[in-house]
Amino acid sequence: MMYAKIGDLEVLPNYLTDIIIGDILVVQALILNPLDWHHFYDRISTMKRGDKANFLVVTEEGERLSGIGRLQEVDKWTSRLRYGFKIKINVSKQKSLSDRRQKLQYVLEKPTEIII
Repeated sequence: MMYAKIGDLEVLPNYLTDIIIGDILVVQALILNPLDWHHFYDRISTMKRGDKANFLVVTEEGERLSGIGRLQEVDKWTSRLRYGFKIKINVSKQKSLSDRRQKLQYVLEKPTEIII
């Protein structure tokens, strides 16, 4: 299940087509419903190159990342009742939430010592 939240823009799994993680985070989505597109268009139109953006993404493999970066590119397109967008973020800081979740599970599963 993929998921992305960039600033106040929340993109659910049924819209996401691709998430690429690296020095540059790329989130790409495809929207088939024109009413949904208006919702996304309003949010994307306020994003400008160079703006700071907080993000939280979950990849198809289940990797969870949160961080902050600057918007490098925001593309919107339409083609025969298909709408889409691609957002590129130059990542400044990122933290893997999956690592933290695994550490917490280890601590919770660790047997406790019984002192007699």
